[in-house]
Amino acid sequence: VREGQNIKTEVASMPGVYQMSIDEILKECEYLVSINLKSIILFGIPDTKDSVGSECLCGESIIARTIKAIKAKFPQMFIVTDLCFCEYTDHGHCGILDPKTGSVDNDKTLEISAQQAVVHARAGADMIAPSGMMDGIITTLRNALDENGFKNLPIMAYSTKFASGYYGPFRDVAESTPSFG
Repeated sequence: VREGQNIKTEVASMPGVYQMSIDEILKECEYLVSINLKSIILFGIPDTKDSVGSECLCGESIIARTIKAIKAKFPQMFIVTDLCFCEYTDHGHCGILDPKTGSVDNDKTLEISAQQAVVHARAGADMIAPSGMMDGIITTLRNALDENGFKNLPIMAYSTKFASGYYGPFRDVAESTPSFG
């Protein structure tokens, strides 16, 4: 999902996959419901990216607004959200970078990942799917969700992606090719 209106842009490396604005996603959900499909996974593409992906840490982020819009019109839709920072950062990496090493700072990224999960949960996500696999991510997310009243919100493993040929196309759709490394 991306900001704007009337946007439905096919991703060249993934025919049949689109970047869409919220209004177009609602039309897509209407079609999905009509053919008895009841679940989706959302990835966000903000207009503004920064070094820490701060856009996804607020209750009015593109993902939060999309979840709320879908749930208002299609409460039966099961919404899974991708949880990562690569599509929100100006450098395309999955978290906060350590300025000394240029590597992702695992512990600082865990802190903001917990914040991002709670934003998704409060917006109405039915499942969180962390693709930014930091050491300790599942425990961190589980603790943050539990502490904020979301004890039964499931977390989906992305372990099978490591044998996938979708990294290149994903980087295209998420507009998140790392700037280095």
